[in-house]
Amino acid sequence: MEQPNYNPQVPGDGGIDFTNQQLQQRNMDLASALSSQAFGNEEEQNLIHYQLETDKILERIEHFLKGDQIKFNDKGQYFASPTKTVLCNVKRDSKTGMQYYFYQYKEKGSEITTEVLVKIENKDGVETMLVKADSLLISSKLKRVTLIDEGYRYTEIDDEDKKPLNEYGVAELMRIMSMYITKETFLSRYEEERINEIMGDLGDSLNNFLYCNYEKMGMDTKFKESKYTLLILNLLHTVESCYRRALGGAEQENLRTRAIVTQNQGIGQMGMPGNIHVKKRWNPLKPNTW
Repeated sequence: MEQPNYNPQVPGDGGIDFTNQQLQQRNMDLASALSSQAFGNEEEQNLIHYQLETDKILERIEHFLKGDQIKFNDKGQYFASPTKTVLCNVKRDSKTGMQYYFYQYKEKGSEITTEVLVKIENKDGVETMLVKADSLLISSKLKRVTLIDEGYRYTEIDDEDKKPLNEYGVAELMRIMSMYITKETFLSRYEEERINEIMGDLGDSLNNFLYCNYEKMGMDTKFKESKYTLLILNLLHTVESCYRRALGGAEQENLRTRAIVTQNQGIGQMGMPGNIHVKKRWNPLKPNTW
């Protein structure tokens, strides 16, 4: 039986070679269009945004200044205010059912017992922690309320001794840090000598500022004052690591390199030359062509 005569160069004549050439050219055109649109803009912008993320760095600094503790649960790591477990005298309002937790303690070297309202719990079990100012205000009003003694219970309260700074101190230092830890810092080009000059100037100014205002910023105990040097060193080392990323323009070059690699990987996956797997011509005697 006479076999049909296919012409591989004639369109629509059933030529397998010509069909493969058409598919290859179509893949190349599609990949080129996608790379110029998607990878040149959206993917590259996402890469730059991820690599130059400064919010996470500033967030860790803020938790450090607040004295927050690192805790873990089934979802992973999280930050929480420092706490301590204390024995409180619980008193209940006979009318509303609200329960008030009073913490009784003695100052070091004193025989006077101080009673502080640290927590309120409603009849549904919802708890509210109180700051010192609110505690004094509510305690004065409770003098006109009939309270029933419910005994003593252990409970967790905020540990102010573990917080090196107050809100004012945290806000002031965060304002300074936000001017150094920026995308502009990462994308600049610094030499070793200039980085050392910047860190020296920042270290001196930061030390002078904190030394003149440490009591106003919340360092009002010996334990908090002992964190003075450690606090400054942590801030300086964090800022220095950001400037080191810009040493000799290294961060700029790193972004360019990663963007090129990302584009090439994406294009290769969509069928550009070098990654095109053309199926071999079918042969009934060769299973690898089926």
